[in-house]
Amino acid sequence: MMSRKVPMVLVLTCLGWAGCTEGGLEMKEGGRAPGKILTVDSAGDSGRHVTLELDLNDKVHMVYTDMTNKALKYVTQSSAGFAISTVDDTCLDCSYSSMKMDAANEPHVIYYNGSNKTLTYAYRNQGKWLMEPIEWGQGTGMGAQLLIDESGSLHALYYSGDGYLKHAWRVLRSPSQLAQIKRDALKAAKAKAIAKARRDRKKGGASSKVVVADPPVGLWGNERVDKANGSEKVQISFVRQPNERLAASYFHWSGLSSELRLAVQGEDGQWGTEVVAFERNPGKSSALYFTSTGEPRMIFREARKDRLVLAESSMEGWKITALVSKAYNLTLAHDATHNLIVAYEKMDGQDPRKGHLCMAWRKSGLWTHFVVDPGQGSGSYLSGALTAAGVPIVAYFEERNKTLKIFIGE
Repeated sequence: MMSRKVPMVLVLTCLGWAGCTEGGLEMKEGGRAPGKILTVDSAGDSGRHVTLELDLNDKVHMVYTDMTNKALKYVTQSSAGFAISTVDDTCLDCSYSSMKMDAANEPHVIYYNGSNKTLTYAYRNQGKWLMEPIEWGQGTGMGAQLLIDESGSLHALYYSGDGYLKHAWRVLRSPSQLAQIKRDALKAAKAKAIAKARRDRKKGGASSKVVVADPPVGLWGNERVDKANGSEKVQISFVRQPNERLAASYFHWSGLSSELRLAVQGEDGQWGTEVVAFERNPGKSSALYFTSTGEPRMIFREARKDRLVLAESSMEGWKITALVSKAYNLTLAHDATHNLIVAYEKMDGQDPRKGHLCMAWRKSGLWTHFVVDPGQGSGSYLSGALTAAGVPIVAYFEERNKTLKIFIGE
């Protein structure tokens, strides 16, 4: 499948358009967010690139980078607290991680492996983590997001090193294909071993037994969604539409300015794209969701104003409304009743390492703003979720102590 462009729709910005609201949404101040804050990992520099997911029982799962040990870590919640294990301790730069839980409450993870410059997929089999390559290339994997579709198939969205936003999907090999691949690998390895043994015998050496690893169960294909450049710490969004086809919000960075874009997969599997906003350097952080009637909504950051805004699609175009000010990033979560949370780091000056964690919570159509953690540098990396009962949970990195923490609301 090849990507395609659709005509650009009307873009509403805050430069004289009646459809844009500078004053912002009405939001009540709620003070300190009710709930508790727990430390998950305080050993060394832990918690960057954190992703939080809830399984079907609302049990917490997280994946994150351990910079001290140059490893990718996985955390599960237990009655005794948090159990931490290692996904990959060879990745060196274990960045751009994303995770989803399947119907069997098993984790699926993608991340960039800096040791071999490969966007990698990891999953568990009988308690052991197994890996599959998705795509190789310097810079490949920025903004990586993982998604599981209604059939249980895996999809990834990411920027590649050659300047494209790409969609990758996993195809399972059949048992007969796996057996043939292993036979071919064994045959090639034996031929190589025989040649080596002949050389070794001349030198007085002995031949060794030939062993080959099992081939990867899955094979990843990919396609180009759009010509687009990412950047460090870009936050894009990858979701299922109400019709179960895929959609994404993302940005294109030209070096001086940026555009926020929407990509929607059509019935024929082709991608259509449009520009949502282009003023005030929008879109380095964005989150996409859909209303009950199937209308797309985005919350994104305008870098030149350091604020989060809401973009609503209508027949007239995109209406942009201010949401919160002094925002550095965001994570969005919503439930089936269309309640949602937007957690973000509120900046104190221009240094995000001095900001603190806040949350805007829309419940029953009303917005309330809370301070989650006033600690300096709380939230420079963050990921959130809502439980089935509508309880907000936010995992975040605290810059000051290089610590992974979690907020569990009430």
